[in-house]
Amino acid sequence: MSGEGGAQGGGAPGAGAGAAARGGAAPGGGAGPAPNAGQGGAGAGGAQAPGPGGKPGPKPGGGAEEPARPAAEEGLFGAADADSSGKEGRAGATVAATRIARESRAAFSLHDASTYIGGSIGSVNFQLGGAVQTLLAGPVPDEELRRLRRRFTKPPGYDEFKRRLAADRLLVLSGQPGTGRMHTALSLLDDVSHGKVARLDPGSDLTALGADSGAVETGHGYALEPDGGRLPEELHLDRLCKLLGERDAYAVLLAVPDPGDPGSGRGRYHRAHEPADPDAVRDAHLAAELDKEPPERRQEALLVAARPRIRAALGLDGLLPAEAALLARLLARHVTGELTEDRLVARCQGFAVDQVRQWFAGGARAESLPALRDAAYRIALAVFGGSSFSIVAEAAEQLAWELAVTIEPERVTGRPLLSDGLEARLASARAVVETRPQPVVAGQDIPVRTVRFRGERLAPALLAHLWEHHHNMRAPVLRWLDSLCQDRREDVWTRAAVVAGELCRHDCAHTLSDLLIPMAEAEQARRGLFVATALESVLTDAQVGTALRTLVTSWGESADVNQRWTAAAVLSRGTATAGVAEALGRLGRIGTWEEGRLRVVAGESVVHLAGAGPGREPLARIRTWLGDNRRHHQDLGLVTTVLLAEFLVEQLWNPAPELAGREKWPLPLALAAVHPERAPEIAGLIWTALNTSRSYEAALDAVAEWLRTCRGTPWEGELLRFLPLLALTADDRQRLLSLIKELAEDPDDPVGQEQTRRLRQAVTEVGIR
Repeated sequence: MSGEGGAQGGGAPGAGAGAAARGGAAPGGGAGPAPNAGQGGAGAGGAQAPGPGGKPGPKPGGGAEEPARPAAEEGLFGAADADSSGKEGRAGATVAATRIARESRAAFSLHDASTYIGGSIGSVNFQLGGAVQTLLAGPVPDEELRRLRRRFTKPPGYDEFKRRLAADRLLVLSGQPGTGRMHTALSLLDDVSHGKVARLDPGSDLTALGADSGAVETGHGYALEPDGGRLPEELHLDRLCKLLGERDAYAVLLAVPDPGDPGSGRGRYHRAHEPADPDAVRDAHLAAELDKEPPERRQEALLVAARPRIRAALGLDGLLPAEAALLARLLARHVTGELTEDRLVARCQGFAVDQVRQWFAGGARAESLPALRDAAYRIALAVFGGSSFSIVAEAAEQLAWELAVTIEPERVTGRPLLSDGLEARLASARAVVETRPQPVVAGQDIPVRTVRFRGERLAPALLAHLWEHHHNMRAPVLRWLDSLCQDRREDVWTRAAVVAGELCRHDCAHTLSDLLIPMAEAEQARRGLFVATALESVLTDAQVGTALRTLVTSWGESADVNQRWTAAAVLSRGTATAGVAEALGRLGRIGTWEEGRLRVVAGESVVHLAGAGPGREPLARIRTWLGDNRRHHQDLGLVTTVLLAEFLVEQLWNPAPELAGREKWPLPLALAAVHPERAPEIAGLIWTALNTSRSYEAALDAVAEWLRTCRGTPWEGELLRFLPLLALTADDRQRLLSLIKELAEDPDDPVGQEQTRRLRQAVTEVGIR
């Protein structure tokens, strides 16, 4: 056929050739028709003049050269578009998916090479100078009590606690581990017993205490945190209270609230314990640690604590009292020259690690269903931090089921209904609820109640600990992530994919073989997108990046269409190759493989690359494809050009920094605004698509969408400057004028008169740019 040697006889002109060169020699060699060749001539043919009624005329290149079916949709974009879930059509990334992927990936940007060496921050230990001291069963030494008096900071409600203890003899402080309950208990008992304080063994059986028991001495105060944090029923507490009264003694018991209990419990002895202000705790411990140093040392320590490097190393929004006490000791050691700043930073980075280690410490209760649900909620929060509370809660329940059936495969596990509460869940996971806009309805922001950890280091620390220290957790977690990929909500599968990539850093081979490689070979497009999203950042990892890039290369050369599709999706992120040119070469091979079977996903990936950086290589490669004599290369160039015209900046996976603030702009106009020298080159690509019969309809629809929606937008002026570059010949101008007239006469949504006038003026006038 005389028109198949090149799209419009040889492709779009280069930027340097200018608009006047559009009818000149093609980069591919063949000579194209002159701009005024009309609807006939060699090549794909120019656009025909409008038909009756001012409507745009038939597609260019009529006659027997084109099939009767809609060539632009079935010939170029393929019948695979009918099933968008298959791996032959577009990747189909939405605005919400691209934005959520960037936000979620930012949560895992903390990858430290440093190693933390130090002790743990226990739930019932308190810092009393020197190493962490654990008060065992028996009397608390006087020296320890004196240290406590100098350092203790009263929590909210302390005076009321003291009155209740003096009156009732028994007090139960209900709160989360690490909130300073033991500090408070010892201080209360010290106040009422005048220094006769002892701590009972955690395994003490309170139900076995009788009137003749010698365990309770007259005038003493006792602190107890039972194993598991659970206390006997109130009947046994009444018996204990009676015994304490008979011995003129006191007791403070520590409890952890049930998931549905916000913290106070329902018993008359229970009181909710809230942590003391961490800054006040830190200051009190600093004063004690530096009491023999000059006053300026304390001020120096406070300045060090306020440094961005130290705050970033902690990675926690607020410290627990035990953490604040440990930080004070570390600061004191630093300002006295005992600890270097680098070592201080390394120790601070261990705070989040210690918290996670405590959460997953194991023990007798670790595999009970309540403990599994706690673990599942924390893992779900690490995956979906910043997402809606409902998504986190539902995902946690799904993971809890996976964990439970892993332990007992034949057990039928249900869900609690009224015994699970928001407040206790947040407290046990160090989480906070916020109302933030999220693009969860048709890609538009609406207010959503979101939840996240109180600290950016907790999520990465949790995933690392889970993968490196609990091998048997891997299988249920990977099954869970696989099931999340089947969720159509971008806020679900996208965040799950980002976490799968993070797990690759900790055990690449296992995560690939059990999760990502099967997804790459699957037929569903979302699974390919999941793999691309997972690998995007880990492809640059110093340890596993090279191996992963080799894997992606093998996918791109595979005989399996699903692996090739996945490779194209990965290449769209810009991290799978050493440079853009290499990525474009691979996408060209994928897009022309098997008669262009995957040209749509390949072209879409090229568009992502075109908007991801300042270079012009993607535009030049599209022009080269358009000028190629081979039909499938031409088609790849045409498809890529049409997709370029359809894309908005906010649809890009990784938009270039210079495009910031233009998220709602059509991508070609945004690129033209940022790089005015490239406007003729971009217009030349679109002009070629408009003047090639098999891409005419799709390209015209994209331009029509610009004209219809530009009114009052920040990019309206850029469009008015861009239109003359599409209207070089009389036929070009007539086509655009006819399109404007059609939009103005649309009975359902007509373009306004003033907008019509401005668009017509932009098309008819020359030299606006």
